[in-house]
Amino acid sequence: MRRYLLDTSILSVLVQPSADPRVVAWIGAHPPVALGISVLAIGEITQGIARLAPGTRRDQLLAWVHFELPGVFRDRTFAIDLAVARRWGQLDADGRTMGRPLPVVDGLMLATAARHDLVLATGNVSACAQRGVPVFDPFTGTLHPG
Repeated sequence: MRRYLLDTSILSVLVQPSADPRVVAWIGAHPPVALGISVLAIGEITQGIARLAPGTRRDQLLAWVHFELPGVFRDRTFAIDLAVARRWGQLDADGRTMGRPLPVVDGLMLATAARHDLVLATGNVSACAQRGVPVFDPFTGTLHPG
C-alpha cells in the first residue's frame, strides 16, 4: 500500500467552505493508516489561523488544528529529526546547484516524505516535483516519480 504525507495545501482543503471535491474524494478513498502529516503543516496552518480576525471561523479552525488534526493523525504525525534535517540539507544544496532553490518548508516536507518512505501529496508540484522524492497532486490525480 502506498502511503502519503499530506502537505498544508491538501490539509487546508478539508476546512475550506467550498472544498475541492477531487481532493476530498482522494483523501476519502484511502484508509487512515495510508495518510500522515508533518508538524510543519500544523505550524503553517496555525500561522494562517493566527492572521484571521477574531470570531467564530477562527475559533472553529483553532479547535480543528489544536484538537481534531492531532487526534486524527496522532500516530501519523511526523517530526523533524536528524535524518530529515540531513536529507533536507542535501535537497536544498541539489536545488541550488540545479538553479531551482527549494523553499525551506517544502524542502523539509520532501525530506520528511523521503525519510519515512512516503509520497508527498501537494498542490505545489512546481516547487516539489523532480527532486528525487515522489510527489502526487490530488487536484489533478498526477503522480510525479522521484
